[in-house]
Amino acid sequence: MSEIVYGNLLYPQDDTTDEVVLSSIRAALDAGVTTFDTADVYGMFRSESLLGRALAGTPREELVLCTKVGMPTGFGPNGRGLSRKHVMESVDGSLRRLRVDHIDVYTAHRYDPATPLEELMWTFSDLVRAGKILYVGMSEWPVERIAEAARIGARLGVPVICHMPRYSMLWRAPEAEVIPACRDLGIGQICYFTLEQGVLTGKYAPGAPPPAGSRATAPKGGRAPLMRRWLDDDKVLGRVERLRPIAEEAGLTTAQLALAWVLQNPGVSGAVIGSFNAEQVLANAESAGVRLETDLLVRIDEVLGDSVVHDEE
Repeated sequence: MSEIVYGNLLYPQDDTTDEVVLSSIRAALDAGVTTFDTADVYGMFRSESLLGRALAGTPREELVLCTKVGMPTGFGPNGRGLSRKHVMESVDGSLRRLRVDHIDVYTAHRYDPATPLEELMWTFSDLVRAGKILYVGMSEWPVERIAEAARIGARLGVPVICHMPRYSMLWRAPEAEVIPACRDLGIGQICYFTLEQGVLTGKYAPGAPPPAGSRATAPKGGRAPLMRRWLDDDKVLGRVERLRPIAEEAGLTTAQLALAWVLQNPGVSGAVIGSFNAEQVLANAESAGVRLETDLLVRIDEVLGDSVVHDEE
């Protein structure tokens, strides 16, 4: 898989045009990205469909396709969760929309306390044996449930290969338990919100309105809730600004610095990027293979200081 993962996240009311989404996915391909992540719930099936369109004609063996199941995509108890019924019915829809005969990594989007883990892992086992999925992942699971799923999966011959946490220079909560535990289990992290939805690009200046066309000015939904804690804190935005000269010293943009920082963690297998700007996609993909010197990492920590979140809130 590629270190940079293209995440095709669309919201149900997203007004990004098909043409913009398709061009961004193709830009990722042109930049050498081979791993693509989506979910059935993203754009309520639209994200998977557009990804399938954009990648049609690319040799299947060159791609690693990841999608997720579990978030509500229908009405009633059978339209969500990780029950055998919902997973079995969901996987065929994802395959059809992605235009493929198998999914490389099928990810349980969140832990479902209503479904026994034995049931879920038996279901995944059946899908592996049917050739519909190759590997299994989890996203934002409690560490003890990740370990339990990995044990059951090992017994059933279903490898759990990745976990997807929110992880960035500013959000380091997974470092406390999840990343170390997964390293012991041989499970890599594919991290999302690596740029904190654009905050770590340096585009948002303290005391200034968000730039036109940025995520924070999106007409539908306004600022994403997870951005508010940073956008409403001029101290954080000022510290991010101070990362720019450090990035330039390393020959990087602030966004590239932030992505390289995530990839520097030995427990991380990939960093998800999700811009619908082809130029940004191409630039951010250049973070693959960049390694930061220890003194530079120390300086980043000094700049960000107590703005870093180390514990889940």
